[in-house]
Amino acid sequence: MTKRLTLWTLPIAFMLAVTGCSAEQSSESTDSASGQAQSQKASPPAGEGKAGKLSGAQIEAIAKNLLDGDQAVQVIGNAQMQQQLKIAKEADLPSGIKPEKCAELNAKYTVTDLTASVSATATSSSQAVGKVVQIFALTDDATRHNISKALKLDDLEGCEKVKLQLGGEQIEAERQILPLDVKADQSLTMSTSMDAGGGQTLTSVAVQALKGDKFVLVTLQTGTQQAAELSAQAVQLTDQAFAGLEAAQ
Repeated sequence: MTKRLTLWTLPIAFMLAVTGCSAEQSSESTDSASGQAQSQKASPPAGEGKAGKLSGAQIEAIAKNLLDGDQAVQVIGNAQMQQQLKIAKEADLPSGIKPEKCAELNAKYTVTDLTASVSATATSSSQAVGKVVQIFALTDDATRHNISKALKLDDLEGCEKVKLQLGGEQIEAERQILPLDVKADQSLTMSTSMDAGGGQTLTSVAVQALKGDKFVLVTLQTGTQQAAELSAQAVQLTDQAFAGLEAAQ
């Protein structure tokens, strides 16, 4: 699957595109969510000294601690993240999004480069929920500005229901922006549901939040819980991520 940094499409296709992760849909529902996230990566070792003096090791520790106690936790550090972000930066936008106006809206709210950051990703999976936590300490103003613009999406403009190509198949997804209170300067929370086959509905909630020069993305995916349950967990993890970042500085 094409890897891409896309704030807006992430909840559509469960691609974790914001950080260049490719999430393959599978019949195992929640296992696919975190398994896909394991391929995510992002951020430059060279910028470590600029990110509020937080090192890659500190950010990696914060991400890991957020999922402490979960099953099958895996962590991707800054060096590996940076490698993948460079690949994602050059990747093509997701294709096959219909209606066409939704593809245009997607392009408008897309961030193509997060390499100016120090970052880490932690994933976990269980039979109940797959989790992905991604933390970025941004190292330049331009990247922060681009993310800030993307997070201003507040209306899907008739694109609540979309079709897109995923793994060679056409997928239909229903999405909703959730007006949730996140302890950040800006945030965007979106829920997505889609038919996973076999009579199962796959639900995800993605919280994307910006506070100062720190950007946090939390995505939860399940085949057993409702969006309201997931959103409460996702917001809590997001707030905890920012608290950890503040404590480390």
